[in-house]
Amino acid sequence: MKYDFLDHDLLSRLGSLPVEARVPMMGNVAGKHRSPHRGSSVEFAEYRKYVPGDDTRRLDWKAFARSDRFYIKEFEADTNLRAYFVVDASGSMNFAGKGESKVSYARRIAASLSYLLVNQGDAAGLSLCTDKLHLEVPPSRRPAHLERIFSTLADLKPSGETGLLGALHTIAEKI
Repeated sequence: MKYDFLDHDLLSRLGSLPVEARVPMMGNVAGKHRSPHRGSSVEFAEYRKYVPGDDTRRLDWKAFARSDRFYIKEFEADTNLRAYFVVDASGSMNFAGKGESKVSYARRIAASLSYLLVNQGDAAGLSLCTDKLHLEVPPSRRPAHLERIFSTLADLKPSGETGLLGALHTIAEKI
């Protein structure tokens, strides 16, 4: 289906740009973003002293030969990103000024970022709110999920009062 807010030329130019988290983040699915937990990737993180119960396969025997102490090699854990795009669906989004309306910009930004994230294997979700949470599309990393996000954005008809604070609290409690 063709959506007027999707600029396919822009998406093809942005398609190779990586979206990366700047700080380590929690996650439970393997991905390309750093996690605060230690795991089993190829990137070395640090040594730590051996404690009984540690997996002996992770002992660094070269470090033992140098120091006569047991050390465990720790590696970075990688996780996926789960992004929630919150779009204001209140009547104020109909304002256009001299160019496009605010809702047109919001549609384009949310759709483009969702496309980039899902393309690199991360999860994208969408929430539409006014003074309360109206509609929520839970995050998913399946490419078919983009159609649900795009159709939700296409069906968006801004109306009602602005009051994002309450809606953001509701969303934060769900995350």
